[in-house]
Amino acid sequence: MKGMALRIPRGLAANCHKAPERAAWLDRLPDVLRDLERRWSLTLDTPLDGEEVSCSYVAAVVRADGTPAVLKIGMPHMEGEHEIHGLRFWDGDPTVRLLMADEDLGAMLLERCEPGTVLRALPECEQDVVVHVYVYREYILLCQMVGLAV
Repeated sequence: MKGMALRIPRGLAANCHKAPERAAWLDRLPDVLRDLERRWSLTLDTPLDGEEVSCSYVAAVVRADGTPAVLKIGMPHMEGEHEIHGLRFWDGDPTVRLLMADEDLGAMLLERCEPGTVLRALPECEQDVVVHVYVYREYILLCQMVGLAV
């Protein structure tokens, strides 16, 4: 962000103006980005934009060692309350790996993955199959870990 103007995705800006708490979050965002850029030694790129970007500021970044990653800072909303905890639990399988987090800020430094098909692009019945396969696999592994017959 050094020397670069902060660009806020349209959908995110629109959602932030729906509630005072979210508007305040948006006002603090430039300072939060500068802080995380310094603290986590990041070089920020332009943020992702499009119809999918509605409740988080998401930008490609490069770490000090040259590793590509993604910075995601979630605005206050119900669906994002436990995202950091969930990513820690899954630990990269079947999700991207959480590299660093600041729970107070709702900020996550994530492993960068090369996207394939966006889950939302699949018909809903196929989305359900993908999710159920992952959950069932984890259930089987958990049962085996604690010695339960499957």
